[in-house]
Amino acid sequence: MSTAIQISSPTGVEHFDPPLPTGTTALEAPVRSVTLLEDRAQVTRRGTVRVKAGQNRIVVHGVAPVIQDVSLRAEVVTGKARVADARMRRSLRIRTADKPEAARALEEKIESLQHERQQVLEDQANARSRFERIQQMLHLGAEEIPEDAGWGMGMAAQWQDSFDALFRKSRQLRESMLQASFTAERLAEEISVATVQRQAMDRVDHQVVSWLEADVLADADGEVEVRIDYVVPNALWRPLHTARLLGRSQLQLTSSAAVWQATGEDWKDVELKFSTARSSLGTEPPVLHADLLTAKKKNESVVVQARQVQVQKAGLGSTPSSGGSSSPAAPTSVDLPGVDDGGETRNLKAPGKSTIPSDGRPNVIPLFTFEGGAESALVTFPELENKVFLRAVARNTSPSPVLAGPVELLQDNGFVGWTQTLFVAPQEKFELSFGPDDALRVRREEKKSSKQNTVSKWNESTTNVSIYLSNLSGEARHVVVTERIPVSEIEHVKVELDEEKSSSGFKLDDHGFCTWKVDVPANGHLVLQLRFKVSLAPGVQSA
Repeated sequence: MSTAIQISSPTGVEHFDPPLPTGTTALEAPVRSVTLLEDRAQVTRRGTVRVKAGQNRIVVHGVAPVIQDVSLRAEVVTGKARVADARMRRSLRIRTADKPEAARALEEKIESLQHERQQVLEDQANARSRFERIQQMLHLGAEEIPEDAGWGMGMAAQWQDSFDALFRKSRQLRESMLQASFTAERLAEEISVATVQRQAMDRVDHQVVSWLEADVLADADGEVEVRIDYVVPNALWRPLHTARLLGRSQLQLTSSAAVWQATGEDWKDVELKFSTARSSLGTEPPVLHADLLTAKKKNESVVVQARQVQVQKAGLGSTPSSGGSSSPAAPTSVDLPGVDDGGETRNLKAPGKSTIPSDGRPNVIPLFTFEGGAESALVTFPELENKVFLRAVARNTSPSPVLAGPVELLQDNGFVGWTQTLFVAPQEKFELSFGPDDALRVRREEKKSSKQNTVSKWNESTTNVSIYLSNLSGEARHVVVTERIPVSEIEHVKVELDEEKSSSGFKLDDHGFCTWKVDVPANGHLVLQLRFKVSLAPGVQSA
């Protein structure tokens, strides 16, 4: 049975349970590289140690105590030796502080602060009492002035002198009460801090200390290089991007990785790699259940339902598309929280070496930067927002994909805001919004009317949309306006666009988006009309 080792120090007593190893060879094996996953990290250590022929037990101190023991691997890279076994050891360091002088000083400080605060509160109470009496005197004096004036008693100069003196004293007492309140609040904070410090002296400090033990079998005396790999939790990374629009014709995008880690060990001057592999996804097959098939009578009535369909537009395709839109393929990746890699595992390497302390704070590591031409335009979607936005369309010219994540937006005049981007493959076009244009105003009005066609008995619903654009600047602006109309998927519903009563010059795509490219004159306005009709066949019900 092992017993704890007790060590005395000038500031107290500490002991380890179980005891630290003795008769071993220490190996300096710092962290050389780290591969970060979505919710964990793979750590690699390397170090050289001198061994003797036969069995040697080497120890690596300072290893993260949260290491997953089953992931521990150790091997000899160079040298005539092999690792017979490797394991983790943990010990609890118990330290009992003994500080009678410091505790007595803190107790005297707390008592002095409490006495001072009590005196301040008493002075504040006395000042409040005097202030209330003066307020009562002012109230009574104000009531007696009309009565004295009616009897011809008193003079205006005397009244003014009396009231000035009372008001001056009232202000002094009010300032004294306010200052006493601030002083009492400050003393309360100091008492709270000192109390916490005093309570900490009575607490026994516990700290988990861990180390790695490995049995190395050497054929002869000499130096061997040992590599150690293991996995630790409490470490993760997420993509983070910065986009800068230069003169509305160039876009510079920097892709970075935000790293957090609180593993208990600092990573100093290490090579960082970022992987989108999901090691925690699991490979267990789903449980099979029996499917019961039943016959159901066909419903005689047809029920239609209008639904919103989201069109993914993160990547706009490798070639320019007409009208500023495209029909990208549906995403093939699994919809999981974390890093979207487009369905293929990505491994990104940070240039140079980095230092990530174990404090749980974010650290931003730049990965790559690319710059290319941008097609900027002013766009508006009045149905969603009555604003005109500056949109920039650029191409990912880097060999690496732009992973889905937040984007910090910058322009020549500085920070603009934040937005989000989806996965963008290499050589694929994408768009970013750089905020609204304050010089342009948008207003949208929608009117609907319904009737039944007397001949066909179809129920017709007509929608008329009016869009008002105003330019408050002294320069003409070119704006791309996008509206939408429903798209029918069955023959029982018909959607017809009234081109005669709609503003000309629009383009209509397969998704029902109707786009105009218009010029709004300086200090002028413009009106656009969109009219369409939705017809339901007889007997068709709308959900």
